Amino acid sequence: MVSGRPTAERGHGWALARTDNGLTSVVVALHGWDEDTGIAREVEANAFGPHSATPYLRCAAGRPGGSGVYVTLLALTRDSVHPQALRESVSCEVEGHEVRITFPEGDTVSV
Repeated sequence: MVSGRPTAERGHGWALARTDNGLTSVVVALHGWDEDTGIAREVEANAFGPHSATPYLRCAAGRPGGSGVYVTLLALTRDSVHPQALRESVSCEVEGHEVRITFPEGDTVSV
């Protein structure tokens, strides 16, 4: 059975692609990215079938100093995903090059 073209959704700071069988890939901008997002589509480009769709975030060229901190939340799942809810429920604080992410259940990660 050949799978069909993955569906795609986009919103401010997030993008999602979902296959016919529910495999979902989501990217969510937490810091540094523009609000604009996209979906890259290819045909016969990989081993997973004739169609692929990859969600991505955008960043405008010309950041001061040529560098920046970009924080992204990625989800790969067959469960239901609500990207805007993820974006609103995960907090991200950036000080210099240190990043602190707090998840809805209260767990915190610092890098």
